Amino acid sequence: MAQFPDFPSTRIFPAIDIRGGRCVRLVRGAREAELDYDADPVDAARRWEDSGAECLHVIDLGAAFGEEPSLDVVLRIASEVAVPVQTGGGIRDEERVRLLIDGGVGRVILGTRALRDAEFLGRMIEEQGSARVVVALDCENETVKVAGWEEDSPLSIDTAIERVESVGADRFLVTATDRDGTLGGVRTDLVSRILENSSARVVAAGGVGTLDHIQAALDISHPRLEGVVVGRALYEGAVDLREALKLTD
Repeated sequence: MAQFPDFPSTRIFPAIDIRGGRCVRLVRGAREAELDYDADPVDAARRWEDSGAECLHVIDLGAAFGEEPSLDVVLRIASEVAVPVQTGGGIRDEERVRLLIDGGVGRVILGTRALRDAEFLGRMIEEQGSARVVVALDCENETVKVAGWEEDSPLSIDTAIERVESVGADRFLVTATDRDGTLGGVRTDLVSRILENSSARVVAAGGVGTLDHIQAALDISHPRLEGVVVGRALYEGAVDLREALKLTD
């Protein structure tokens, strides 16, 4: 298993979103707004690793929507690349967490169940260690989205932070759902706010369309900004991964 180190500076996380066993991207998380890319997501994983990626961000979209999960594909990626993999999407029980970690995933991203059941989140952090558990804060205005972004949580952003930190969460994936897949730029104000209002390490996601967007996120210059997720822009050639990686040097 490739473990996530404490990176000395912000990293680029190439995204691999899987649905029906294929590599796809969605626009604003809408299941009907799907863009199809690689037939085999493992090929995408190898391509990003060969281009210098130091970590990968793998999401099982089908599982997040309650469809047939692509667990076998996620585990193939984790076993066939040497870089650490974080994965999320529909991980809502202890068995799935253990299966993924035991299968070589570096850390799991928990969203819906973690926000609805703080005791579950606390158990997973105690069992796996906080370094292997990331909480997804999928934000639309002041609301945190759940269930594949198709439902509003009753929690505000600040309340969600307070609840999950109270049981030991210290890593967040922060996504502006209205920007995800749009190539419209990262919500740096949202990312900065969560960094300032929490004590967690943060990976920013949603909206990267250019190298300038990545630089804007890096310019937050916070010691707990761990990474920036880049998805559609890589697949459509708007961002070259090797050039993006140079920004983090």
